[in-house]
Amino acid sequence: MEVFVINKHGETLMPCSSRKARLLLESGKAKVIRRSPFTIQLIHGSTGYKQDLTLGVDTGHSEVGLSVVSKTKEVFSAVAKMRNDISSKMDTRRMYRRQKRNKLRYRKPRFLNRSASTKKGRLAPSVQWKVDAHINLINQLKSLLPITKVVLETGTFDMAKIKNPNITNEQYQKGVQYGFENVKAYVLSRDGYQCQSKKKGCSDRLQVHHIKYRSNGGSNAPNNLITLCEKHHKALHAGKFELDIKSHKSLKSATTMNIIRSRLLRYFPEAIETFGYITKANRYQHNIEKTHTNDAFVIAGGSKQKRAEERTIHFKRKNNRSLQKNRNGYAPAIRRQRYPIQPKDLVTFEGRQYQAVGMQNKGAYLKMTDGLRTIVKSVKKIEIVFHQKGVIYV
Repeated sequence: MEVFVINKHGETLMPCSSRKARLLLESGKAKVIRRSPFTIQLIHGSTGYKQDLTLGVDTGHSEVGLSVVSKTKEVFSAVAKMRNDISSKMDTRRMYRRQKRNKLRYRKPRFLNRSASTKKGRLAPSVQWKVDAHINLINQLKSLLPITKVVLETGTFDMAKIKNPNITNEQYQKGVQYGFENVKAYVLSRDGYQCQSKKKGCSDRLQVHHIKYRSNGGSNAPNNLITLCEKHHKALHAGKFELDIKSHKSLKSATTMNIIRSRLLRYFPEAIETFGYITKANRYQHNIEKTHTNDAFVIAGGSKQKRAEERTIHFKRKNNRSLQKNRNGYAPAIRRQRYPIQPKDLVTFEGRQYQAVGMQNKGAYLKMTDGLRTIVKSVKKIEIVFHQKGVIYV
């Protein structure tokens, strides 16, 4: 596996083999400056030989392909596993914050004290994280390798076309809700002002029901709404029967990719944009199987170069900064300190190396795994080897 190299002035050089890195470290000509990814810095001067390297990025919602290619070989290949738990973590935090406020003295709401300028251009936290993750990955590789060109494969999704493949011309200006007062009026008209429960004995009053509940991530889109009478609407929520209707296809990932495209091209104006159909044609031409790393390899201009060993990049969730030390007269929470061993850290126990999973029993024990089995041991018998940062290279 290739080792990243930095010269004594902090400039990036071509990576070297692990054997050469070991010889440089043993002879005292280099020092380790980073464990993940493993990077060494030369203590003395060097020729500074570099090649033109191209970074290919296969942008994605759940996985991102990365490949750095020279004229003769691929020097880096990885797939980054994106986090998709941001929304659920935000929901959990909101629940705890509301519960905490209910137990405290009353104070005026502070959610309206933000100026309009601070909200302009703001993204949802889950989308903002994915944009930042793409930017951080590209910037980190540029800080480790002498990359001269960045090529981004982006996707532009036509949301109206996805919903209605037969849409044409003026129908883009006149959507399905054209001429209706609101979404509810459209749904009632679409369903013929009839209860869609297929049950007998409907009541007169009609209501609109979410097929996929808002609490589960459902939207107010018309294809997620259905007309029910008041009687059967209450019976459905009481669990007396179930609707024989499939939930609508979510377009969140397509919307997120449109946002990622625009933000990346704005942040990296020097980057070259390419598209999926071009990558697909180049893969077929060179008989390359479709994977995220293979797509990134082709995007970077790869064809018959010697491939690098594929690596996996994980994102570590940062520790919560709110330790609940000041609770206005209430007793502190159980966790009052930041534990020295964090999830994903590397530790040793009885001469074997493990990866930390989480602390237990108020920090007295550590749950850890070696990839095959999981054990729980006292922290007094455990030594920390390396504290993992936000981005982990495997």
